[in-house]
Amino acid sequence: MKKIKIGACDWGLPGAGLYAARIAASAGLDALSLRIGLYENDYPLTWPQMQKIYLDEQQKYGVEYCAIALNDFDNIPMHAPRGTAEYDIVWDLLRRSVETAKALGVSVIQVPGFAASEIKSREDLSNSAAAFRYLCAAAGEYGIDVAAENLMNRDEFEEFYDCVGMENFYLYFDSQNYHLFRGMRETEILEGLYHRMCSQLHVKDGREAMSGSLLGAGDSGFFDTMKWLAGHNYTGYILLENYYDQLPLRSAGKSPFDLLEEDVRILKETVKKYFE
Repeated sequence: MKKIKIGACDWGLPGAGLYAARIAASAGLDALSLRIGLYENDYPLTWPQMQKIYLDEQQKYGVEYCAIALNDFDNIPMHAPRGTAEYDIVWDLLRRSVETAKALGVSVIQVPGFAASEIKSREDLSNSAAAFRYLCAAAGEYGIDVAAENLMNRDEFEEFYDCVGMENFYLYFDSQNYHLFRGMRETEILEGLYHRMCSQLHVKDGREAMSGSLLGAGDSGFFDTMKWLAGHNYTGYILLENYYDQLPLRSAGKSPFDLLEEDVRILKETVKKYFE
């Protein structure tokens, strides 16, 4: 098995996930993280018919599915109080996500904690922790890990980790978010929380904008982050999360496919330099 597997988030690829397995294979990627979809579309990835299509594509193109992302928690608060319409949506999604992860053979359910699901109060923390405890317990029955992606610093995440209190609960690290949204060094988060990380992470870059530049051309310290991880013997998946068909990245004047190809080249060269 490779020490490092290189992949992408399907929502960042040209076409925002359409033909993701084919595109990933043609770009020389090993793996994909798949978004589960939106409530307004009844979470398409949870349908058995859609799962069959994805599994057929996997067999055809040989790309591993390493995670599913519960992306709708950007829009629907994971910490919605009991008795609200949002609460019912959240808990239905949690249940369906475990069956989806099992069906697709992924190793991690990735849960974003931004926008609507950002924790801003003690009630939010308590409600979110309860949701994570359920998800960890249900996913753990199948050997699946659960990882939270958020903007918490070391002390904040350690408190949250203790509140969840599950062995298969982890941090999902991102190489730009902490710097962009909280002004922190990415390596500062690694220094404090590396021991809580799952074996997957997102990489993107930019200058004062999310996904505004190819890897290493922004101000997030991408190469420092990769060097730090290699120096601490990181093994696992490094997943591209630049948005190749969206502004501001596409303003570089190249096609989304050219941008993807260039980012893959940069990432592979970086892995070879630091990890091999």
